[in-house]
Amino acid sequence: MLAGINFKQRFALFFGILVIFGYSQALAQEQEEESKEVKQYREDYERYQKAAAIQDSMKRADAMFNLIRDRPDSKVVEHAQLNYLLVVESLAKSEKYPMVITQCERLIKLRPRTGETYYFYGAALKNVNRVPEAMNALAKSTLLKNSTSRKANEFLEFIYRSQNQGSLIGLEKIKKAAQQELGR
Repeated sequence: MLAGINFKQRFALFFGILVIFGYSQALAQEQEEESKEVKQYREDYERYQKAAAIQDSMKRADAMFNLIRDRPDSKVVEHAQLNYLLVVESLAKSEKYPMVITQCERLIKLRPRTGETYYFYGAALKNVNRVPEAMNALAKSTLLKNSTSRKANEFLEFIYRSQNQGSLIGLEKIKKAAQQELGR
């Protein structure tokens, strides 16, 4: 069959086969990489589901924390973080402030730009009479713009007023210090 084809035609045929082969290899590699990403998501999702099913709230928080720590770039991290914060909120509602403080400190070390954590942390610190630290944490929560920012600011102002004869003069110093600590 190739006997009747001249050199240019053979070269073009050979080149065409190489292009098709190269394209198919690239496509196969792309699908393999995509499947790795899908596989990783599936593993992370299954791990999240197992953690979410744990009845003991502290064990569930530990499992969520470990997922956040081990897979910080996972697509399920935001869900794990939310679930972790629900445990913290539950502890706060049960007035287990030392446990709230411990759990918040853990998450702050791992994800220092999560404003909701600072809100729960500040409220718990206030309830154990660590007022300066509480105001600092609440100031950070307000600066990080999150779902608790408004409440954090109101609570911060309330605490500050109670410590300063009803005045808000000087509150900006606390916010500036918090801003510097956050590196903003």
